[in-house]
Amino acid sequence: MTQPIEKTKPIIGPDVTAQLASDIRALAALERPSASPGEHAAARWLQGRLSAMGLSAQIERFQFNPDYWSVWGAHAFLSAAAAALVLSRRRVRRAALAISVLTAVSFWGELTARLFLLRRLMPARASYNVLARLSDDGESPVLIVSAHHDAPRSGVIFHPRVPQLLPSRLRSLAEPASALRAPFAGMLAVALGAAAHSCNLQRRFARWLLMLGGLINAGVLVLMRNVARAPLSPGANDDASGVAVLLALAQRYSREPPANLNVWFLSTGSEEGMLGGMQAFLSQHRRELERRRVCVLNLEVLGSGRPVYIEGEGYLGWRPYQGELLSLARELSRRPPFEQVEPWTRPPFVTDALAAARRGIPALTIASVDRDSRVSHYHWRTDLPEHIDLASVEGAYDLCRELVRRLAMGPPGRRRRP
Repeated sequence: MTQPIEKTKPIIGPDVTAQLASDIRALAALERPSASPGEHAAARWLQGRLSAMGLSAQIERFQFNPDYWSVWGAHAFLSAAAAALVLSRRRVRRAALAISVLTAVSFWGELTARLFLLRRLMPARASYNVLARLSDDGESPVLIVSAHHDAPRSGVIFHPRVPQLLPSRLRSLAEPASALRAPFAGMLAVALGAAAHSCNLQRRFARWLLMLGGLINAGVLVLMRNVARAPLSPGANDDASGVAVLLALAQRYSREPPANLNVWFLSTGSEEGMLGGMQAFLSQHRRELERRRVCVLNLEVLGSGRPVYIEGEGYLGWRPYQGELLSLARELSRRPPFEQVEPWTRPPFVTDALAAARRGIPALTIASVDRDSRVSHYHWRTDLPEHIDLASVEGAYDLCRELVRRLAMGPPGRRRRP
């Protein structure tokens, strides 16, 4: 059982503990879906908190469509429609084949965060990142500490009892990373069935593929409609906890900047809509980042019970993290007081660190899990401040401080005095 904030024993000092709890409550009190006035209000609140520390915080606006339920639902509809057209109308089979192939490619791009073909055709809205920098000498390496201030929607696919309905050996299939392979498989089945049917190859097997893929996509469409109508999660764990640690680190380093290291604090919007804020930030600052040595320390769902570090992620395939931050996390986890920190190889979600890693930027995500190695209250309406294990948030803060300290010392063999 997690402990409520009011009853958690402080381990890093009452001032930091109280501020972490206060920031989690303040952000969770804001209804802040991606690319919304509420997200803008959260960005303004963050800007105010960072400015009060003496930092120059800027809100960076960008355009994005974060409504993955609409985008993915459109993919499912197009794929199901293509299957129906191939089965019923001979004259449009080639057009249906082209639609099915393009839909599968577009959905692959969505799940890998590589390209957004169909999403770019749908209406975008204003979303907001917040960026604050410590004094920058223009030469030292840059550490970007990131979290996200938007909150996710719930929906039946995120119901905490869904995994419990499956045998223990199959519960991983209910995780988002595994579940999203089903609609992709359905779209591939439709594309392959349409190709075989158009070429008069294995007509009976092709019809079976088309019907199976169509049914899968019809089911996806129903589930995405449910998400569209589901209530918003308060997002205390996901990711007010990460933002609270980001603010605590900003408070500390605004008073005592680490030597030999430039630290940027980035809170992204539209993270819940397939990493929209991080993608926009990396594009907007591409030229500046290309000239610097950069790494990203991402903070995600830190209040579940026990801090972990993620070794890699991805919905389709797995992209391992690389770089000094990962090496330092592995080194720290073998020594007290961080020996309880373990690697998490296959998280059931993707984080902003994936967008950075895709662009060749060394990245690492710090997260947390409960006793069952799950994220508590994930994308659910019970993700409230009173369900946060504040000791877990404090542990993540301590881990991040030590990572920054070691990073400022430089690579092994060339350690600098911080």
